[in-house]
Amino acid sequence: MENNRKPLKLALTVVVFGLGAYLSSCKSSSDPINSEITQTVSNESAQDAQQDEVDDISTGQLNSVDGANPRVATTSDDRVACALITRDTTSDKTQGSITINFDENSSGTANASGCTDGRGNIRKGSITITWSGGHWWKVGSVTTITMTNYSINGVVINGTRVLTNVSTDVSTPAWTIVMTNATATWPDNSVATRSVAKTRTWNISEGTVTVTQTSAGTPSASGTTRYGKSYTVQITVPLVYSAVCTFIDKVYIPVSGTKVITIDTSKEITIDYGNGSCNKSFTITFDGKTETITASND
Repeated sequence: MENNRKPLKLALTVVVFGLGAYLSSCKSSSDPINSEITQTVSNESAQDAQQDEVDDISTGQLNSVDGANPRVATTSDDRVACALITRDTTSDKTQGSITINFDENSSGTANASGCTDGRGNIRKGSITITWSGGHWWKVGSVTTITMTNYSINGVVINGTRVLTNVSTDVSTPAWTIVMTNATATWPDNSVATRSVAKTRTWNISEGTVTVTQTSAGTPSASGTTRYGKSYTVQITVPLVYSAVCTFIDKVYIPVSGTKVITIDTSKEITIDYGNGSCNKSFTITFDGKTETITASND
């Protein structure tokens, strides 16, 4: 076992985008979209980003373990700087496990208040990463990420994500992501559930990540919001995230792409992220009404 005080993070991995979009009205139509719709959009976006961020944290740790991948630039990750990180790998790094325990620091002393990063976000609980089938960045490898009472800013997430490397080109590695019935519990004890089936492709040279449907017939996400609304998500135009825009705006939403959220099987909401420009706004359309939303870190 090895304890690491200063883990590394992928400099260009932008898929997980910090902390969830907090949505506020920037410009609305004269007949604004009702609160049920905006609540659903906000909660789905928050779950998406909070849970995807765990992939980013995990990918940084996998990269720091596996020095065999020269294609990836790294930098320190302040999100895990105060956590106890325990590693156990085979000598060839083709399988192993990593545990990030935010409830203890690297010396084994309890973190009574959790770990606070440079942006003031507080994390508690643990993330366990296991992989097998080869180096995590090579085709055929499978990485399992388990969140155990992992929380960010008081939202407690439990669940398991399975990432399977399906790359066909080393310059654009790709993973399918599957998660079933993960839960997110807010401080007021409201609970949301979420399942995921999507594909993430990383263009290393361009510094972009593209998220698509894994199967046209299977929603990229589904579940219930903390307000008790069931929903499904279809990605109708690939969602593109940009490292450059992330660094400029500090808000982690796609710069382009479209997805459709369906509430209770009948109400369809279209979310359009634009044409690739760096900004914090996107539009939602429902029942002939369109509203522009501004996102900021929650």
